[in-house]
Amino acid sequence: MKVLNEQTSIEIKRLEYILANECLHPNFKDKNGETPSNTNTSIEKDDDNKDVIKVFNAGKEYLVYPGSGTGKPRIFSLSSGITKTFPCNGIEGVDNNSNNNNNNNGGGIPFCIKSDNGVCTKFDLDEVVISLGELKNSHGEIKPYTKRALRTSNGKLYLKGESRVEDGRKAEFELKYDNDIWYFEDPEKDGGSGWIPFSEYFTTSLHEQNIKPMKNKKSLSDMIEDKLRDVYFYSISEKGKERIKFDLEDKRNILQHLKDLANQNINGDKGFVMSVVRSKGEDKDNEHTVKLGSYPKDSNIDLGFEEKGLSSLLGTQYFSIKNNDGPDERDFEIVKGDIHGNIEFKKEKKDEVKEPINVVTKPVKEEPYEEVMKQKESKGLSSLVDTDNISNDLTKKQKEIVEKLKGQGYLFKRPVEDSEYNKKRVKSAEFVESFNVWEKKK
Repeated sequence: MKVLNEQTSIEIKRLEYILANECLHPNFKDKNGETPSNTNTSIEKDDDNKDVIKVFNAGKEYLVYPGSGTGKPRIFSLSSGITKTFPCNGIEGVDNNSNNNNNNNGGGIPFCIKSDNGVCTKFDLDEVVISLGELKNSHGEIKPYTKRALRTSNGKLYLKGESRVEDGRKAEFELKYDNDIWYFEDPEKDGGSGWIPFSEYFTTSLHEQNIKPMKNKKSLSDMIEDKLRDVYFYSISEKGKERIKFDLEDKRNILQHLKDLANQNINGDKGFVMSVVRSKGEDKDNEHTVKLGSYPKDSNIDLGFEEKGLSSLLGTQYFSIKNNDGPDERDFEIVKGDIHGNIEFKKEKKDEVKEPINVVTKPVKEEPYEEVMKQKESKGLSSLVDTDNISNDLTKKQKEIVEKLKGQGYLFKRPVEDSEYNKKRVKSAEFVESFNVWEKKK
């Protein structure tokens, strides 16, 4: 493998070390279906021109990044967007033993790429952002961070955030990385002085606590749809475990229970699962209808018992609903694993073909549906303008129209030198609203 230049040699050496020491989980294979190694696996570039190893598992593609300093290497799932760190004993020694000059040495400080007398003078902010990960606010919405939210001064890292005491006032919090965990310091909040796990930044924020979590019904409806695509729920009968299907009435009940739980400060994925269990009620044995759940390990679901490392990206995570003794049907626990392992999943009878029945039904128009689709369309077009990427908020036919326009050279974002372009308005039956495109003058 080539060392492209002196600046990237540490990254490539770290990736070579990962391959040579078999730090990757054995389920990951290279593009030829072989176990990744220095002899048969090449180091490539990602879209940001960074050195990576491409690996695959169960038809999904992953990118392996080397990390830096004392930071662990990480693996990124292209399908889910989830990043996980994984152990690789001794990899930090690659930096110390490299032939690079001292100007490119972080001195063993996490995420530091240049230091002077034990003080970091340059942090790898890209790696810091990735390591910070994504937090969920009280809506359950993902809040990713960018480099613009960070500041460095005198060898320290700071997060540009919002005061947890005075709603709306900007504030900065010092960050530190210790034993694979990020912490922030907030000396102005009662009980908040000292180092607090960064994962609690939103949950302890005054601003987030004052937001009514159920304020935007439409976004919650979308959230419910997204969660039900990620999480499967199962009932159990004499026929075995059977996946539960949710109709419109079920989803409305879930929404109402989400509101009730939010008032008790129970949010996030735990609140969602509790809402689903409550919405389906009890079965004939006076036990909860929902007894089991599952979701892909590389999804965004977080119930508090997720695994760490490469194994956390592979396979399916099961959880069970354990009823507690007592008169209150709301008293139950969400526990890790399948406690009903002795019961088989119900097998679908594929050989039975029922005679089709011609039933003429008058379509019922759901009142909020148009508004939800309009909101999705607006979100999809905004994403197109901001990133030039086609998001899943658009329908299949809308995507086809957008792809056709892109193929013909139309721009969706106003060019800087727009005098060289003609502005056109696109109207289509597939879109609720019309939108602008720009065509280069001929």
